[in-house]
Amino acid sequence: MIHSKLNKRESLRNRIRTFKRKRLYTLWGESRWLIIGCFWVTAIILGYIGFYRYSIAIGERSTTLDLLYRAIQLTVFESGDVEGALPWQLEVARFLMPAVAGYAAIQAILAIYRDQWQIFRIRYHKNHLVLCGLGERGLKIAQEFLERGIRVVVIDADEENPLLRKIREQEAAVLIGDATDQDLLRKAGVHKAKYLIAVCADDGVNAEIALSARSLSHLRKNEALTVFVHILDPELCNQLSSWGLSASKTGLFRLEFFNIMERGARIMLSEHPPFFEEVEAENPPHIVLIGMGKIGNSLIMQAAKYWSMTKKDSRMQVTIVDGMAEAKIKLLQNFCPQINNYCNFNIHPLDFHLNPEQVDFLFTDEGSCRVNVIYICLDDDALALVSALKLYKTTHQYQLPLIVKMSRDAGLATLLAEDRIAMGFENIYSFGLLDRTCSFDAVTGGIYEVIAQAIHNEYVIEHQEKGETVEINPSIVEWCDLSEEFKESNRLQASHVEDKLASINCGLQLLTDWENYGFEFEPEEVEKLAQMEHERWCEEKTDRGWSYKAGPKNSKKKTNPALIPWTELDEGTKAFNRNNILKLPLILAKAGFQIYRK
Repeated sequence: MIHSKLNKRESLRNRIRTFKRKRLYTLWGESRWLIIGCFWVTAIILGYIGFYRYSIAIGERSTTLDLLYRAIQLTVFESGDVEGALPWQLEVARFLMPAVAGYAAIQAILAIYRDQWQIFRIRYHKNHLVLCGLGERGLKIAQEFLERGIRVVVIDADEENPLLRKIREQEAAVLIGDATDQDLLRKAGVHKAKYLIAVCADDGVNAEIALSARSLSHLRKNEALTVFVHILDPELCNQLSSWGLSASKTGLFRLEFFNIMERGARIMLSEHPPFFEEVEAENPPHIVLIGMGKIGNSLIMQAAKYWSMTKKDSRMQVTIVDGMAEAKIKLLQNFCPQINNYCNFNIHPLDFHLNPEQVDFLFTDEGSCRVNVIYICLDDDALALVSALKLYKTTHQYQLPLIVKMSRDAGLATLLAEDRIAMGFENIYSFGLLDRTCSFDAVTGGIYEVIAQAIHNEYVIEHQEKGETVEINPSIVEWCDLSEEFKESNRLQASHVEDKLASINCGLQLLTDWENYGFEFEPEEVEKLAQMEHERWCEEKTDRGWSYKAGPKNSKKKTNPALIPWTELDEGTKAFNRNNILKLPLILAKAGFQIYRK
């Protein structure tokens, strides 16, 4: 209860900071010099009028230049000390002019001693984010945290980085230097921060930053520092994550590794799957990948894993369009030989400027389309969109989905997302990589965000098989369209998985054996875990204001007949909970994890 109150209090403070930053600070930042200039001109005009009236009152004759000069002298208190009754214009001007000049002087001093001022401000930060490395990824992450009202301290080694000015304008504190330096991390307040995210361009530097932060963890008092380290190589990231799952989630330091390419491929496949559960083995899916870079490589790996879990005897057809497709496929097969058990690869070493006569491989001899979905994963956004539009001309009659990976949900991607139906491109879908993988929830959720999405996807499949529709059940939608309340409920369930597994001396690790991901629970373990999940669910519902009432569930009044102790549940509800535990290995496998006994 105390922890809940503290979270609510911190959330309120964050909302106030967000309002100040987005409304007040933004308005002031955009117009402050215009406002100061208006005050300055107003002060000069009032000073001029005031001195003019004062001169008439004392019988003194002054020229226009004399009056203007004396008005300007008010800036440094040179002409405001006069005797006798003063006109109100002069009274206002002799205080307004120095105030405006003082503000301008303070801003000039702060600009000169900017770094010292930043360090002074950071002393009062707590529960903030320390972001190391300000590239496109870092900028997006920083903006996401600032949107939530969370203070951000950026450390970057390049003083000439053009993004620094942009993030400073958004009220983030900036320190220039080597983020692996413990003294600089201490100045950034890492010992009082809630998060540290390392997104520099070098994997070794990111890892060293994490080690330096861990060395300072002894300075912390209560809450742990959660460190997220971006690793550019997806396979290295997977290997490090396997170690991180079991070795770095204790004490006052928690460590997670992530890769936006692997994460992006997983989300893309979740939202635009190449096949569905009911696909027949004699009619395997056929996907086309245009551009086999890092995200394309991850996409093929993830799709093959999903197909392996369907237990089909046939192989998925995968067509690769890339100038170096043959060499890249060989590297993939050497690294992961088991992929050959689930995929037949068709190679087309073409450039990405596809012409209609080059896409015959999409169709059968009878003229029907043999492909289920096309993923376009090129580094150049404009080229990716051009390729999609060219392909659309020859495939639109088949309603073939074209998924276009874009850098951001902006520019061309925004235009396509908002107007694709009006423009007649209803089968083209844009996927903004940075926006989808560097969001606040995606970064801070870590592995639990991935598991939460897998839990929801399984829920959607189960209820669709029962014949339910969105009209009957509004929660059977894609994750991106799910309400925040239901997302949070899935996250809470996901975050409790490791606690349940630990209670039966089991743990969680990355999925390495695609064929043996299953896990056999003992009957007493199923009973124990089902009871634990029911108790967790009851606590979650109670915290959200739900209560027990006999009869059907009432979402409006927040009543549910299942909000009772496990021993009082009917056998049907108990069986439902046991079945969810039995499905847990499959859900975790789809999220890329598997259960092991310690």
